[in-house]
Amino acid sequence: MNDLYATYRIQRATLIHNSLEANRAYAAKVALTIGQSLGDDLDRLAFSSRAIGQNFQREIERGAEVRRLAEQDHSFNTVVVADARGRIVSSFPASLSINGQTLRSRAPLDERKPMISPAFSSLVGNLIVFVSQPIWSDEGEFLGLVGGTIYLHKENALNQIISMHFQQDSSFVYLVDEQRHVLFHPDSDRIGEEVDNPVVDAVLRGESGASLVSNTTGADMLAGYAAVPHSGWGVVSQQPLSVPLSTLWNLMLQVVLGIIPMSLLGLLLLWWAASRISRPLSQLAEYAGQHASEEGIRKVQAWYVEAWQIRRAMIIGALLTQERIGKLNHQALSDPLTGLGNRRVLESALREWHLLGKRYAVISMDIDHFKRVNDEFGHAVGDKVLQSFAALLSQSCREGDLACRVGGEEFILLLPQTSLPAAIEVAERIRQSLEMSSIPPVGRVTLSLGVACSEGAVIDPTKVLARADALLYQAKESGRNRVIASHEGVAGAQV
Repeated sequence: MNDLYATYRIQRATLIHNSLEANRAYAAKVALTIGQSLGDDLDRLAFSSRAIGQNFQREIERGAEVRRLAEQDHSFNTVVVADARGRIVSSFPASLSINGQTLRSRAPLDERKPMISPAFSSLVGNLIVFVSQPIWSDEGEFLGLVGGTIYLHKENALNQIISMHFQQDSSFVYLVDEQRHVLFHPDSDRIGEEVDNPVVDAVLRGESGASLVSNTTGADMLAGYAAVPHSGWGVVSQQPLSVPLSTLWNLMLQVVLGIIPMSLLGLLLLWWAASRISRPLSQLAEYAGQHASEEGIRKVQAWYVEAWQIRRAMIIGALLTQERIGKLNHQALSDPLTGLGNRRVLESALREWHLLGKRYAVISMDIDHFKRVNDEFGHAVGDKVLQSFAALLSQSCREGDLACRVGGEEFILLLPQTSLPAAIEVAERIRQSLEMSSIPPVGRVTLSLGVACSEGAVIDPTKVLARADALLYQAKESGRNRVIASHEGVAGAQV
């Protein structure tokens, strides 16, 4: 029972940690996608503002550009052009009939810079977000602004991005603006509602993380959160605590069902041993009553041999139980998709090497454009790419190296007793191997890598990991498909 309880406690903590990390990673992915979408919206508006600025007084050209901007994709539900006083001079669709009316807010006109507004009610009563760019003449005169509206209750690109929720359980994602208004929620009645909880406080401070919180109904939720670039918004991905716990109960049920047959076998062995013991003891008792001799006493001493056999049978049963628990522990320490080590194994190894003062190198890896693989080919193909790369990574490992998957498409390889030049050589070999491989139906996939090296126990492992991650993102910003490396505290060098 103690083993079962210990297993339950360990598995519960592991499942909650993994669920929190999964929600954090998912919220970060959605936030990045929304940020990229808003950045693209601002770029399109900037292009249109330059075109309109050259022909601001020409109503036909101005109207044609507004119509083109509105119809080129589904980013905006409506597009307007306002003069420097805030009076709307062009709009699309024309059915709005708002030309001549004044903008609800003068903030974009006063700021005269690209802006993404908080949620507010439009002139015709729709709950919207307004994305705008100032319009300048060639001589530098401020002429007004061009802006696109995103209706929070209607279909548009933003709505499609956040509503594509791939988790099949009761988890969900919602979006808030800097004034705590809900911009998107699976329950459309909650759009526009003001939210006040610790997770929203954290995400509006620009933080990214995960936490156990209670929702408005008092239910415990595992929440991951991330800030959206360009906007001051935040994404929250929530999953009921009951979801991973139900998985845990199913797992514990399987353990119990696996133990019951062994327990029954142990009882059968016990009954058999007792019957074997009772027969010679009965004979010995009768013999001892008739012949109180040394020979009879010796025969009674033979009882301990039978007891030892029972003990041996029970030890075998206990070993089998421990083997099952060991398999469960192995599952808790490995990534289920790739079979590589998970973050728990990574942190344990680094902690041990740090205490021993062992030199090591860290290679942080991220598959380039992995989101595009998921978007174009689906998550099943994305999983195949991850598994193929994990197999390639395992083949590239030496004895004693530790390969781990720590995120969606993020991997880390630990190289004990390895210098920086040797680690760079390993990283470059991995990069070239993946680049030369072809993974159907995706084809060629590339990899960005950051390599950091620590000498002895002086450097905190978290700093080495952080340095490797920073070099990885430097590799991505430098064009991807490359290796950038350095010692801790030394500027990175491109390979």
